[in-house]
Amino acid sequence: MQFKKVLVDPKGNIVNKVKASPLPPDVTPKAPSVRIYTPDELLYPATRVSRKSLAPNGHWDFPEQLGNGFGFIYVIRDTVENKLYLGKKQFVGAGKVNKGLETNWKSYTSSCDALVLSIRKHGKEYFKFYALEQYKKRGTLGWAETWSLCFVEAPLNRDKWHNGLINKVSWNVSENITTRHKDRLAAIIKGDL
Repeated sequence: MQFKKVLVDPKGNIVNKVKASPLPPDVTPKAPSVRIYTPDELLYPATRVSRKSLAPNGHWDFPEQLGNGFGFIYVIRDTVENKLYLGKKQFVGAGKVNKGLETNWKSYTSSCDALVLSIRKHGKEYFKFYALEQYKKRGTLGWAETWSLCFVEAPLNRDKWHNGLINKVSWNVSENITTRHKDRLAAIIKGDL
């Protein structure tokens, strides 16, 4: 695979060679960084989605309204490669820049680079997005993701799962994995959902 070096601005946009208008004297420009893009990333760029055009739960299949609590556990079924990916997503940001702001959870696809690229390449219609359960506490959300990945033995089943690692070491658990979570995960694995 060949790679191409390009300049990107702090937001990750590719910097054009066209000169921009000068900044006001009181503004200090941020230096562009260098990011390595694969040819596929350049061929299949990310697309923006208007939050107003999304359904209440975005593209997530879940029997009730999402957004109550800290975040949710999800499974994405990749029908192109016939694999699954399990992850977690927070409803509200907790970082310095996005603290207290709603995240992109309604249109979120994954943190797995290979899966994100496959979704860009083939289109969302070849992927199914399931929310297993939403949780109120950060610790429980991390534990639920780790428990689920252990339950399906994802690192041992690379032929079935995009997940290769379980990186969680410790968590503060104050609620159990729900029966609905376990039932929906089992149904998805069996192909009943």
